[in-house]
Amino acid sequence: MARGRALPVTALLLMAGSAMYSLMPAAFLSFGGLSRREALQAAGAATAATLGVQSALADAQGEPTVAFVKNLPRVMKLQDAVDKGDLKAVLRGEKDFKRLNTYWRNDPQAFKYMRDLSEELLDAAYEGKTDQVKTLYTKYVSKKEIQVMNSLPPPPAGKAVTLGSYAANKYQDDPAKSAKLPFFGGQQFDGDYSK
Repeated sequence: MARGRALPVTALLLMAGSAMYSLMPAAFLSFGGLSRREALQAAGAATAATLGVQSALADAQGEPTVAFVKNLPRVMKLQDAVDKGDLKAVLRGEKDFKRLNTYWRNDPQAFKYMRDLSEELLDAAYEGKTDQVKTLYTKYVSKKEIQVMNSLPPPPAGKAVTLGSYAANKYQDDPAKSAKLPFFGGQQFDGDYSK
């Protein structure tokens, strides 16, 4: 989902090419410059250092938030189907579960927990186990992040308020108050993935 990848990649290749071109005469000399091995090691290190740029760019563009904005309402609409025992409707929501799970992709343990929970839910729906689907769906939507997003007040009428504006820190200048907010400060994961 990262957009505009061609220009940064082209710029990176041009920069690497010009660096290699400027190092070439010294790379083949055994005195006073880099050896071929050192030049190749430097190029390899530079390449390794830039591998994480695209995923960092994707996160900076708000892809985890987009996963919630687009897919959480779809998953929450399945509540009626789960209550009625309409397992075919639950199975049609498979893509929505998988897309919503991408919110946790930067936390491997939480991502694995949510992915396994949704897979277990979908397997139970496929096998026709209505009661198990209800239990697993309740467990899935009781995750702390989902509960917080569902408890947000509706945006004021006539205002352009997005999910990103809800995450703004109104106590930005006061670290003590910021630490008490659920999304800022020193609040760490408590080890329980079922929240």
